[in-house]
Amino acid sequence: MARTFIPDPLELLRQAVHRLEGRAGTPAGRGMDFDQVVKTLQQVSSLSLALRQAVEMALETAYKRLNLPTGREFAEMSATMQRLEDKLDSLLAAQASGRSPGAAPARTRKPAGKAAAGSADRDRPGPVRKKTAAARRRAVP
Repeated sequence: MARTFIPDPLELLRQAVHRLEGRAGTPAGRGMDFDQVVKTLQQVSSLSLALRQAVEMALETAYKRLNLPTGREFAEMSATMQRLEDKLDSLLAAQASGRSPGAAPARTRKPAGKAAAGSADRDRPGPVRKKTAAARRRAVP
């Protein structure tokens, strides 16, 4: 095979990665063999968790003593405010369009096409209503 003066860039990259993996793998492999390192890492993580819980409890009691809301309460208040703002926006939009929200259109007794023809029906006397007991007592002298 003929040797060229221009080196293959992919081959150079492969060799560099291979060397880097070899150098990084050796100390990491030796370090993980020690049980002491693993135990220390577990102790550090448990200590970190215990410290975080202690700080949260101390902050919670301080908030209660100062009568201040916690972060969770702020989130709840924010959600409530967002719901109220959304409802107010829908009410204002309905008011601007001239109708009440969720209201059905006004119902009439007769369809709009028969309203003009129904004017003659208004001149006729309606059904006779029976008098109530109170109206009968007032009518009797």
